Amino acid sequence: MKLKLLGRSIASILAVTVLSVGCSNHSSDGTASATSSEPAPTALPPDSLPVKMKEAAKKGLGFSARDATDLGRTVDLQHAELWRACLTREGAGPDSIDFGAVPRGEECPTHWNAHVPTPKTPDLIGKDFEKSYVQLLKKGYNSRFIDVFYGTDGIVDQQDVSRVHGEICSQSPKPGEPYDASENVELHVALEKCPSA
Repeated sequence: MKLKLLGRSIASILAVTVLSVGCSNHSSDGTASATSSEPAPTALPPDSLPVKMKEAAKKGLGFSARDATDLGRTVDLQHAELWRACLTREGAGPDSIDFGAVPRGEECPTHWNAHVPTPKTPDLIGKDFEKSYVQLLKKGYNSRFIDVFYGTDGIVDQQDVSRVHGEICSQSPKPGEPYDASENVELHVALEKCPSA
């Protein structure tokens, strides 16, 4: 019963959050506060994860969302609009379903835990932070696992990431390293430009 209520709560929050675009370790039950407004019917594609979650909630179903592939990514519910729902199966609780999802732009697998090539960490050094951050989200990196260090301020809270502007001076993992779902990404961002070597 708790799963069903949690599913309904998350779906309601996500349906509203998609328009306000909320922007934090490793748990896929993220929630966000939002104001009460209904999303436009054509705001998201029909296979978008928030659309599918809202449909499940309307049917009285509880739900969870997980990576449909063998990469083990945690579905980022803070940015659920960047994920597409590909597969469904019966959930662990009564009247519940599991959604298998992949980031938008990836092909849907034909079965759960399908093997896909391991992506490489992109080279972000010297690039604009805002564009790079969005690039990471669109590749399936979870915002909760991206640690941003800005100037000398240290790590930035998730709700303050939008105030970060500048060039990425260093990153971990290094460019070209294979994606690892258990590893946090660290980005060190200059207040403007990186100091010359």
